[in-house]
Amino acid sequence: MSGDTFPRVLGLVCLLGMGALTAGYPQTLPAGRMGTPSPQQSVALAPDAGRVPAEKRYMPSSINEPLMSMTIQVVQETPGKSVYRSKHFEFTSPVKLGVNSMTSICRTFESTHELVSKLPWGITPWPEDGRIFHAELFATREDYLRTGAPQWSAGIYLPRQGVFRIPFEEVGLVSRGKDYYLGGPINNEVITHEVTHQMMHEYLHYMPIWLAEGLAEYTAHLPYDSGRYNVSGAVEGFKKMRREYATVKKRGLTVGTRTLPHWAGPGLWDFTTSILTPRPIASVTMGGAEPGQGSGGTTSRREMSAAGSVPTDINELPNRYFSAHAMVFYFMHFDGDGKATRMKKYFDAIHEERKQWVGFDATLTAYQGAIDKYHADWDLFKKQPGVVDLGGGQYRFPANMTPPVAPQVPVTPGNVDPTKVCAKYTGILLDGRTPEELDKEVKAAFARAEVGM
Repeated sequence: MSGDTFPRVLGLVCLLGMGALTAGYPQTLPAGRMGTPSPQQSVALAPDAGRVPAEKRYMPSSINEPLMSMTIQVVQETPGKSVYRSKHFEFTSPVKLGVNSMTSICRTFESTHELVSKLPWGITPWPEDGRIFHAELFATREDYLRTGAPQWSAGIYLPRQGVFRIPFEEVGLVSRGKDYYLGGPINNEVITHEVTHQMMHEYLHYMPIWLAEGLAEYTAHLPYDSGRYNVSGAVEGFKKMRREYATVKKRGLTVGTRTLPHWAGPGLWDFTTSILTPRPIASVTMGGAEPGQGSGGTTSRREMSAAGSVPTDINELPNRYFSAHAMVFYFMHFDGDGKATRMKKYFDAIHEERKQWVGFDATLTAYQGAIDKYHADWDLFKKQPGVVDLGGGQYRFPANMTPPVAPQVPVTPGNVDPTKVCAKYTGILLDGRTPEELDKEVKAAFARAEVGM
């Protein structure tokens, strides 16, 4: 390792039209939300029963591993496919792994479930199918990449499919002939990062991409030792992360950066729908104007290189991920009363927002069916005797005939543009402050804590 090059392994994500969340490395560039994402579709939302109000949700001093949750059930062990279950996860493997190996592998998965459920965000992790969370393991990186995962990724969470995919090498499995055994380190950071996304899949569409990344980085870097997350030691853990940045073992495909990631400043708030391209959102209503935006503003496919290669613009990416982590850390430990009050209120707001879009999903599905029928009816209408195609979408037909009527476009909840809903509640976090004013507060808080930015 050269003296000024710091390979670093962190879990990163990209949202491809809300289609994929990937874990990789901060020296490689994940794509942003591309196209027109729609609010996430769930079989059923997590129930509100037992939900604790914000003022009664406290930061835990520590969180222990849920040992009883890691009891492994063998569902299937047949040539070509084995299925194992812990309390909250179902793991699919192309080979037999056995109970002992799966107990070690599922440890980080179940611990992340416990962590997310106990932090004061008010989240009840709820499986995408309402039954159990799904993870798929792949014997080789090549098998993993053949699923369409980016070349630069270490793991990928797919919200649409409701599954987290990861190759054996990232969970510590190595081959011995045709058999596999635990012989390498488990990439806990990537697993924790991606499973955090999976645990809060209901909320992802309603927060900016920088916040989704920062929350996952926050959990991935909480101090952990001997089965215990030391939340009260988070500040010392953050300092340790900065000190040891250059000593973290290199994994997979990484690109060296020549400096420690640094604070990105107020511009972080502009990364709303893409970690690649700033997209300041001035209005979340339909048709609202956005400064500096042309016909789009979301990341296009031209902004990343071909699938399987390292994307194009990587110089600032480590800074954005570090800054997202630092901003979340500030809201969790330094902001206001130091009790994460604004963050808790923010989660309460998007908790309620997601409920509105569940009904809209059904409305949108019905509308799409009506559109399909409308086009089919038109195809039949154009074939009727007396109907003449005049070109340019114009038709002449007898007065006693009635053409199909287009269905009415559904109104989104609150007339909010679904591509901008991620910015709807960021004002709760700012609480009257501008990003520039908050920037000063963040830097002052980290300086008081003697944490380098």
